[in-house]
Amino acid sequence: MVYKLVKFLNKLKMNNLHNFIKQKFGIDEDLFLEILKTSPGAEGYLFGALGEQLFKKYAEENGFEVRRIKEKPDGGYNAKSDDARGDFYIRKHGNEKDEWFVVECKNVKSNAEKRANLTNKNSCLNLLKKYSVDRTAHIESIYESGIKNYIKSKTEWAEKHNGKRFPAFKWSKENPGAGIPDLTKVFKSEKSIKTWLDNFDDELFTEDAFWDLKAPVRLIQTHMPSSRIDNLGIKSTGPLVSEFNILCLDLFLRTGKHEFVFVNSQNLNHQAKAPNHLQQNYTIDVLTEKDNFQRHKLLKPWYDDLNACINETKPKPRKLDLSQLDYR
Repeated sequence: MVYKLVKFLNKLKMNNLHNFIKQKFGIDEDLFLEILKTSPGAEGYLFGALGEQLFKKYAEENGFEVRRIKEKPDGGYNAKSDDARGDFYIRKHGNEKDEWFVVECKNVKSNAEKRANLTNKNSCLNLLKKYSVDRTAHIESIYESGIKNYIKSKTEWAEKHNGKRFPAFKWSKENPGAGIPDLTKVFKSEKSIKTWLDNFDDELFTEDAFWDLKAPVRLIQTHMPSSRIDNLGIKSTGPLVSEFNILCLDLFLRTGKHEFVFVNSQNLNHQAKAPNHLQQNYTIDVLTEKDNFQRHKLLKPWYDDLNACINETKPKPRKLDLSQLDYR
């Protein structure tokens, strides 16, 4: 009896899916699936929508009230409030104050390895060295480079604006720049990295191999290519630090599991030359076949737990703007 019931329910679900695709798109499931397979844009949009829906479920299960923010309010994207350029308002259940946090949901960068030029062994060797054998020196170099670029930008801006205030430099000294994962426990020498990489065929370092998660290295990065102009008049590619309180990143495209990491936007290292802007690509971790693609301990300012992120970093709450709500 139970078996028949389950079979009936499964058939009902399939019929509902068939009817939805037929009514919405005028095609059958096979053609719909083929379109999904051959359309990266459609696939990316679905991953985005899926990440948002799964975050909503996660937040609600962890005691948060969740209100969706419109992607494009009446009047277009420019009608979005400066304090609500994210996907959700959230606050803890039981908190009756008009105090909300704005959360922006993102997926990891799908072509991070290609953009980082990891499609050959030498590039992988150099990257892994920076995060393991040479990590201390690399941290110092990145921090010093950041300060140098910041001072240059600040000086040039002040000369044009009669010495008006320029935002302070607020990079972490322990994890500067776009982020420097700690692989010191994975690799102990350059020779050990090279020996390990030489175990793999060159074909495992192609763009397709990285995309299919067959490569021995996986780079976990953010992807935030939006262009913004700040209150100083500086235009740069990357969100403003003030756009949202918390960034939520779904790691599925690199771990194969829908798991989230969180960060207070105020604690991310801003762009060196544009301190009101966040960077496009923050590097959170590098997974390797050497340790079975296990994630490594998250470095601050990143958190695995939303409550811990909020409780420890104390983002500044915002008021709910009813004009920005999506009532779907």
